[in-house]
Amino acid sequence: MAQEAAEDSEYLQKIAFCKDIVENNPQQRTNIFFPQDEKVVTWLRFSYDSIEQFLLKWEWISPQGKLYHQGEVEMEAGSYTNYRTWYWIKIKGNYASQLPGEWKVRVYINDIFIAEKNFFMVGPS
Repeated sequence: MAQEAAEDSEYLQKIAFCKDIVENNPQQRTNIFFPQDEKVVTWLRFSYDSIEQFLLKWEWISPQGKLYHQGEVEMEAGSYTNYRTWYWIKIKGNYASQLPGEWKVRVYINDIFIAEKNFFMVGPS
């Protein structure tokens, strides 16, 4: 079910789903989330060199194949080695909790695709 489609990316070292972040590291790693969970976090570690500002972009794709949310983080120019960052969407009390099934998250540096990973949202009981 969960896959790391871009393990061979020259920029990506690791991508993981988790329920929280502590000291820049993923906590409670999982690929299965429930409507009562506060959030789903996509954590990644990457390396990238840029002489100008660049954009990290996360696309959250619902089980229906539609773009649910797009998040962006502007990064300063520089040399990033094993840099850790993350982005999350809220679940509990939000529309995502009502969309059970297999989700996809795609991550880009500018318009360069670096990763796609799937997670599963359990339906409401």
